[in-house]
Amino acid sequence: MTRSLLLALLLVWAAGAQACTVCGCSASNPYLGILPQFHRHFIGLQAQYRSFESKHLETSEDGGVSQEYYRMLQVWGRYQLGKKIQLFGYLPYVANLKNENGKNTEVAGPGDVTLLANYQLLNHTDAHQAWKQNLQLGGGLKLPTGVDNYTGNEADGLPNMQPGTGTWDVLANLNYTIRHRRWGMNVDASYTLTTAAPDGYKFGNRLSAGATCFFWHSQNSWHVLPQAGLRLDIAGTDYDNYQFRIRNDMSGGLQLYSMLGIQTYYKQFGFQLSAYLPMAQHYAGGMVRAKLRSEAGIFFLL
Repeated sequence: MTRSLLLALLLVWAAGAQACTVCGCSASNPYLGILPQFHRHFIGLQAQYRSFESKHLETSEDGGVSQEYYRMLQVWGRYQLGKKIQLFGYLPYVANLKNENGKNTEVAGPGDVTLLANYQLLNHTDAHQAWKQNLQLGGGLKLPTGVDNYTGNEADGLPNMQPGTGTWDVLANLNYTIRHRRWGMNVDASYTLTTAAPDGYKFGNRLSAGATCFFWHSQNSWHVLPQAGLRLDIAGTDYDNYQFRIRNDMSGGLQLYSMLGIQTYYKQFGFQLSAYLPMAQHYAGGMVRAKLRSEAGIFFLL
């Protein structure tokens, strides 16, 4: 009897200490998409922007609304190791902002480093072939290198807003590109298996998958690839305390985006820009609505 009572009190305390009001999305999955020339190294700089609107029924009788803005600037690159293996690295800096009832909460700092290794199962990209295709499978690790200052106090920014998650996560990915003359399609998928942070908080496992059609136009040293496609993001439910399996019901769900973008290459330099608009979504029991999402980047082929 006494043990049961103590355990119940401990569970209530843990839930109260880790409880997270609804707020945006957890960290996004890294995905590769349409890659520049398959056989070369590259290094680049990429900026990502995501925005959400969240309802907070507990803040007032009529409920409150907050706006969240997730911004990331990262250095990333690829190293071709022999003919079959490619290594990828991501080094991000994160700056997140939440505005609720005129009050801003900002959290910024280095994010979690991600390392990937891919194996090329198919690489039929000879310039004289009408059909070209490339298939890669791989995986890697997300390291707990980012800033994670959440202590249970909302003034620190919620777990969702921290630049780092404080966890070692395992990633698996697939990337397939097929092209016939000027027309092509890229299909990619990335899955993240998360672990619990030292404070017990655990983000749900995540899947990101996309299909993108593109048109390849070349003139002299210029190459232009207009693109259009769809991307589906699915996130599992978070745990406020994974040891005691205390779930955060105001988390998890799916978002389906339409995408328009463009990539351009000039000799060794490249530029990419894309915008995503939600088509269908159900996240955090409908309390979170995804809004505009965009990406831009430059890279240098080595």
